[in-house]
This record gives sequence, structure tokens and C-alpha cells, in this order.
Amino acid sequence: MPSRRAHPLFSPFGCGTAILFVLLLGAVLLWQGGKPFNPGALSDMRPRQTPIAGFASHAEFEMECGRCHTPWQGITSDKCEACHTPIAAQRQAGDGLHGLLPDTHRCQNCHTEHAGREARLTQMSLEQFDHDRLTRFSLMNHQLDFAGLPMSCTACHQEGSFVAAAVDCQTCHIQAAPAFMAEHATSFGTACLDCHQGRGEMDDFDHSRFFVLDGAHLALSCQQCHAGQTFAAASSFCAACHAEPPIHAGQFGLQCERCHTTTAWTPAQLQAHTFPLDHGDEGMIPCQTCHTRNYTAYTCTNCHAHPEEEIREEHLKEGITEFSDCIACHPTGEEAED
Repeated sequence: MPSRRAHPLFSPFGCGTAILFVLLLGAVLLWQGGKPFNPGALSDMRPRQTPIAGFASHAEFEMECGRCHTPWQGITSDKCEACHTPIAAQRQAGDGLHGLLPDTHRCQNCHTEHAGREARLTQMSLEQFDHDRLTRFSLMNHQLDFAGLPMSCTACHQEGSFVAAAVDCQTCHIQAAPAFMAEHATSFGTACLDCHQGRGEMDDFDHSRFFVLDGAHLALSCQQCHAGQTFAAASSFCAACHAEPPIHAGQFGLQCERCHTTTAWTPAQLQAHTFPLDHGDEGMIPCQTCHTRNYTAYTCTNCHAHPEEEIREEHLKEGITEFSDCIACHPTGEEAED
């Protein structure tokens, strides 16, 4: 005959013990708040004299978990912004640090709490924030200032503005090397971020990414091309530096590279001419045969009969409606070309 004895876990004693334990645990949690689940002390650092929402630091509401945590969701930005109202305004307006950076609704990504009373929440953000990826300026050489102290965001970003134009490099660097910085600013200007990206990359700066320096250009100083420290806006167009000589003016256009090399202006020789210079049966023909007025314009009718109505009718039969620029369709002078 099978036993009718209840399993110990489901016996009156077992159930009663479980209920008593749950009630006791609930009483402890109610009495101590969230302390049993607290992973560590909150920061007691007080960077501002004026309290925020009545609190000078997070440590003052350590047992009030609901101020930062939402059940089943964890930390939510609306909880943080209930106290940090300027952050909410930045995100809504899309300006300032929190308005410009991505994922700023996940406050804990940069401001990790429960790290102890001495934890500096804003300093920790500098360590976790991927400044290089998001701003293209590395902080590898900006962890410590010239006094050997940890750098904060405000060391470079003055007056709470985090746009590139507001970054202040001069204040720190001129104190460390006043003579060098004065000379450097005179020679290259004060727009430091135009050349420097925080990694010391100017040591192996590849100028060919922007303009190949060869021939006579190799001996030039930076200022000879970048007058007025216009490094980012400097033109690679020859005429930006080389004035058109009087003998040249109005005749050859400004595509200098077609005849000149960077070795020297003279001797000049035609480097590229898509149309064959031995066009026809007479060998090399003089330039003036096609270029009757100047070398930037040409004509085909100087040699070829070009009755307007006949040409129009012939081209329209082929579905060609634009036939004023012969070279566009006949770059080598042949009658039928794809």
C-alpha cells in the first residue's frame, strides 16, 4: 500500500517555514530599503556648491533606489534628467555635449555609480567615452596635464561648449612652451585641430593625401603655399599660387598641367592632347589649324565643310540632338565612335 506521507517541502511545516522566511525577508528589505542588493557605495563627490534637486551628492539618497532605478528596467534617462535638467535641455535641443553625442540616454555607460565615495563620475566618463571614434581626436596624449594631474573635459572644452570651434588648446600649451607656441601660432595659426588629431600624427603627415609634393614644390616652405595659415582651405589649383604670365594670358587657359610639370615652368611641352595631332593625311598639323583664336577653343569647320541644316538633319536621324561640340562625340576625329 503506497505511503500518503507528504513531501517535506510541501508539508505544513515546510510551507509555513517558507512563508515565514518570505515575510521576514520582506520586513528586512522594507526596513533597510535596497541595502541588501546595493553593489557598492554611491559617490560623495561634490563638484558644485549649489545642490541639485536638494542634494549635494548621490550619497545623500543612497537608500532611495527608486530615484535612479525603475523596476524591471534598471536605470533610465528620465530618472537622471529629473534632477539633471540641463542635460535634458541639451538632449532636447541637440546641442552641448549630451546633445551632440550618440546614446546619451544610457547615462550609466559613462557615469558608472556604486564605485565608492571617492568616485568622480565625470572623470570616469573620460576613461570610458570613445573620444577618438566619435570626435576623431584621440585622448592618448591627453590623459594627464603638464602638472601630471588627470585631465577633465573642461580642460579643453571651455564654457561648457563641446563643438570643435570652442576647443581651447592655447591655454595649456602656451604655459608649457611659451616661445614655441608663440612662434607656432605665428607660422601656422591657432586652428590646432586642422593639423593635430591627438596622436602626434604630424610626425609622419602624408601630404600626398591632399597634394603631391614633388619637383620644385619639395623645396618650398609651408607658408609659401599656405599664406595666412589657410591649411585646410588651400587650393590645389595652379593659378591659386602662380599668376598667369602676360604672354600666356587669354591663350592657354588655366589647366597648367597640360603643358607644365612641377620640375620647372620651362621648357613647356604639351603633356596631354586627346585629339590626334596628325589628324588627316598631312602629318602633324599646326596648332592654329584648329585653335584659330586661342588654345582653349577649337573649330572643326576651318577644314571641314559644315552646312548647318545638313549637319542638323544628319544628326537628328541618329537621335542626336546636341551636336555643337564635335569632340564630345568624336574625340579622335573618326566619323563613327562609341
